[in-house]
Amino acid sequence: MTPFYESKNEEFRVFYSYDLHFPAHLHSQVELLYVVSGKTEVTIFNETRLLQEGDFAIVFPNTIHSYASGEEGSKIIIAVCSLDLTGDFFKRMTSYYPTKPFIRSEKLHSNVSFAMTQLEQEYREGYDLNACRALILLILSRILPMVELTRNKDIENYDLTHLIVNYVAEHFQERLTLTELANHLNVSKYYLSRIFSTKLNTNFNRYLNYIRANYALTLIQSTSYTLTRISIDSGFESQRTFNRAFKEVYHMTPSEYRRQVSI
Repeated sequence: MTPFYESKNEEFRVFYSYDLHFPAHLHSQVELLYVVSGKTEVTIFNETRLLQEGDFAIVFPNTIHSYASGEEGSKIIIAVCSLDLTGDFFKRMTSYYPTKPFIRSEKLHSNVSFAMTQLEQEYREGYDLNACRALILLILSRILPMVELTRNKDIENYDLTHLIVNYVAEHFQERLTLTELANHLNVSKYYLSRIFSTKLNTNFNRYLNYIRANYALTLIQSTSYTLTRISIDSGFESQRTFNRAFKEVYHMTPSEYRRQVSI
């Protein structure tokens, strides 16, 4: 699995991901997903599809989405792109949202799979931003005419689930409890618990620990920080809680994962 932290405000990221699982989240960038092999369950807004080899999905900015690998060995390319890279499509990406953000392989233009593969290679090799922008525009020019767009009237901006996901993404590194979150959102913690159960298919503590553990995974992979520092930076109150939460999500301890990525 290649980890990624969704509230990062980077202009551009592209990477392969294997057996990807990630809970409901959102960000201000456009996200493009292409299934190279295997199956991956993708939920965008309130619609879930099991995508297979050759299928594609587009996630507009500030749209809640999640992933669950459909089988071991699934491989996808994900491109997370700033709106600055969308050219003349900028207004469409901010004023509308796709009611059907999924495209099956038999309907996908061959330009898209080519451009996604080239985009990943370009990014991995240091990338020329102008070349990447051209590839992104090629993808959008082939995809957007195929998806039905509905004008965005801020339906989701005031949805409680959206507010929960956004607040946790911004504050997971701080001390955060269900009661504090409920107070911030002006709802009872019991009602909030039901939202986590019915809308996010988890509970508050498990969701928070997943977000923190994923951020810790990113730090282990990309820095030489000590595990103690990573634990603190990720919002965990103790090393013991960090170890337990990390193992629950990734089935190994942080130290075991560090040894694995160091090989």
